[in-house]
Amino acid sequence: MHASLRPRAMRVPACLIGTAVLLSSLTFASDARAGGTDLGDVRFTWGGYIKLDTLYSRYSDGPAAQNLGRDAYIPNQIPVSADGEPRSYVDFHAKETRLYLKAETLVEGHKLGGHVEFDFIVNQGAANEITSNAYNAGLRRAFITFDNWLLGQEWTTFMNMTALPDVLDLVNFPTEGTVFIRQPMLRYTYGGFMFSVENPESTIAPNGGGPAFTNTDENNSIPDLIARYNFKIGGADLSIAGLARQIVDKGALEGGDDQAWGYGASFAGKVQLGERDDLRFMLNGGDGVGRYLALNTVGDAVIDDEGDLETLRIVNGYLVHHHVWTPKIRSNEGISHFDADVGGGNLGGATTKKVSNAFVNLIYAPVKPFWVGAELRYAERETLAGLKGDLWRLQFSAKYTF
Repeated sequence: MHASLRPRAMRVPACLIGTAVLLSSLTFASDARAGGTDLGDVRFTWGGYIKLDTLYSRYSDGPAAQNLGRDAYIPNQIPVSADGEPRSYVDFHAKETRLYLKAETLVEGHKLGGHVEFDFIVNQGAANEITSNAYNAGLRRAFITFDNWLLGQEWTTFMNMTALPDVLDLVNFPTEGTVFIRQPMLRYTYGGFMFSVENPESTIAPNGGGPAFTNTDENNSIPDLIARYNFKIGGADLSIAGLARQIVDKGALEGGDDQAWGYGASFAGKVQLGERDDLRFMLNGGDGVGRYLALNTVGDAVIDDEGDLETLRIVNGYLVHHHVWTPKIRSNEGISHFDADVGGGNLGGATTKKVSNAFVNLIYAPVKPFWVGAELRYAERETLAGLKGDLWRLQFSAKYTF
């Protein structure tokens, strides 16, 4: 999520012994060599941030379980009920705290690099909030770069990080309006063009089932295919992207035995409006691309009465205005929306049909690497059965980047 981490750097010789030691202690040896082969100097960069989040959440149709939906804004976890009572919660956590290590070198005229990054929220486990509040480290990004190639786990090519808003919430992007996936891939970049083959995974709902979409990744035989073009027009950094993917269920769900193709497109960017303002936006749509949009709020397909896959059409997007008041004070306000075509009678009534969200924040940085901020958010979720629930959330955060 937050893309700008200010690093500290050290130059050391190549091929250090004990990668695990590097990651755990961030200390470096200076005399290790690999088999006498001189690969030149390697530049190691490490950094990250420490972040505290304090959240007050009021759900109109609670209760809400103490899970990721209370740590961050997850649209599908807004409770809905015909007769629910409002519930309020206060949560504190530092799970978003993040560390990374990078290596870069020049080998026989080729640029070679690597990046490893982890935090404590993507794989947090069941923490004991009574005494320890300890959480597991979870892998976020791990990739190799070789000239124009990227090999490993990174943000999907379908997603343009230039459009990243300045948001306190963990997801950073207005959740229901964004593309959001990190996954293993093979990517090639040529100028403004990017092409990738990425990890396939199908999320499919049973016929007439509930809101849960089952992963059927063991059935996929073709990787997801993505292309993106990044370009500039005046003060605007823009991108267009296309996606084609195989969706398969070979008996993972009862009655299912079919495959289909999903297609999607994305238009995103950042438009500078003078020295102190900019607009950041994303508009996405497709048929059978639910896994890529809004944290899989609605999946790729549903099994129909004949056992065939009915792909689901989704449109979502967001618009955020960023303003710099002074060198130390900035603010953001934005709106986002998600709309799924879930008709046809094959999905359960608890499936999400629409989600909308609006937020505003104010951030104060007394010194450059440290800021504190407040963010107010309102979101509403509607299901296929017509039930609605909303969320009011006030979030306070403090972040030190190093």
